[in-house]
Amino acid sequence: MACSASTRFSPPAIPWLEPQELAGLQQLDDGLDGARLRQALAALVAQPAVQALVAFGSRARGVARADSDLDLAVICREPSLTPAEKTQRSWAYRQLIGSLGCGVDLVVVGAADAQRLAGSRWHVMGDVAREGKVLYVAG
Repeated sequence: MACSASTRFSPPAIPWLEPQELAGLQQLDDGLDGARLRQALAALVAQPAVQALVAFGSRARGVARADSDLDLAVICREPSLTPAEKTQRSWAYRQLIGSLGCGVDLVVVGAADAQRLAGSRWHVMGDVAREGKVLYVAG
C-alpha cells in the first residue's frame, strides 16, 4: 500500500516486539486445512533462529480468494542476514512448511533489518508493519 507523494508518511509502530504465543491462524485458513496450517507454523516457530512470524497480504487482511497465497514474514533473531543466508533459510523453511494447499511466499529478514525497514514507505517490510497480522513472537 503506497502513499501518494503529497500524503504525509508516518512510520508505523513495530508490531512484532512483544512476546506472543502462536495465535490468530483462523483468519488465515480460509480454504486451507487449519490443522495442517497450525502444524506447519508450529514447526516453523520451533526453529531456534525464528524470532517472529507475521502474516501479510490478502489472507492477513481477511480478503483472500480461493487462489490466494499465504504471505509470511519470518523475522530471524540475528540482526542481519546475508543474501545467501536468506536464500538458504527460505528454502529450509519452505521444506519445513510443506504443502498447505496454497502458494506460500516467504520474506526472511534479520531482526534489526526488519525494524529498520518497517519504517519504509516502499519496502515490503513497511507493508508488513502497517498491515501485517502478528502470529508469533518469541519470549
